[in-house]
Amino acid sequence: MENLYTFDGMYQRLLGIDINGAELAPGMKIRGGKNAKPMKDILELNGKVAIVTGGAMGMGFCVVNRLCEAGANVVIADIAIEYANAAVEFFKSKNYNVKFIKTDVRYIPQIQAAVDFTVKEFGGVDILVNNAAIFSQVKFLDLTEETYDDTVDTDLKGTLFFTQAVVKQMVRQGRGGKIVNVASVAGFSAEPTYGCMIHYVAAKSGVVGITQSLAKELKPLGININCVAPGGMLTVGGMSIKRPPEIIELSKTHPSAPTTDPDDVARVVFMLCTEISNYMHGATVVVDGGARWGIQK
Repeated sequence: MENLYTFDGMYQRLLGIDINGAELAPGMKIRGGKNAKPMKDILELNGKVAIVTGGAMGMGFCVVNRLCEAGANVVIADIAIEYANAAVEFFKSKNYNVKFIKTDVRYIPQIQAAVDFTVKEFGGVDILVNNAAIFSQVKFLDLTEETYDDTVDTDLKGTLFFTQAVVKQMVRQGRGGKIVNVASVAGFSAEPTYGCMIHYVAAKSGVVGITQSLAKELKPLGININCVAPGGMLTVGGMSIKRPPEIIELSKTHPSAPTTDPDDVARVVFMLCTEISNYMHGATVVVDGGARWGIQK
């Protein structure tokens, strides 16, 4: 067995894979070490145009920051006007090219307006991050149709139809693209151990499902669609959520899951927007500090 791990120069030259790469068959190439693209080039996004929904604050803001750092031009599509204006000013101070358009992702005409705005401002769309979402905690027997509709329309319907509008634009451009959906570990029923988020679970389970299904249709178009499932994050939305008194009391009797800086998740979203994800289609990457496996805060 030891001979298998002894370097054989002749064998290496004949095989040519590990170092020099090889073309094993038409269209089937292995780059090898010699032809591997440098990581700094794989991670750069110079000239790319991205839309980040819900990009005015929290994890979405962190995603915008990372995309801009890599050279992308970014449009923030959000309903939080004051946060968005503050974000644009911040990015302007860093010489990043960021625009904002008020967008409620529950409404398809506003989605299309955001895509049209992006094309007008930057000439096209190469990346979409579906991050806009709302959530709340309510006992199942107290769940109202209004709360269910608002959550599912924002988190699931918005993701689906924003993807559709951007894919149509990407097809017109003919250069493919990257789509990253933001789900949640709640989509795997990994919400708090006491539940009380069934409407949010329904929406985020759907985000995982449509990511997997759309990968089959979008890969032939040269479009990668993947998903990130975050756990708890220290965001404006997460820290300001209003919980009924009975749920606050219930939460005290259950273990707390880990929470993190949203940039920890944003870096993974960023990765899926780059060439790193070229061989990824319909994948869901869990970034939750181990919460899904019962690791506690």
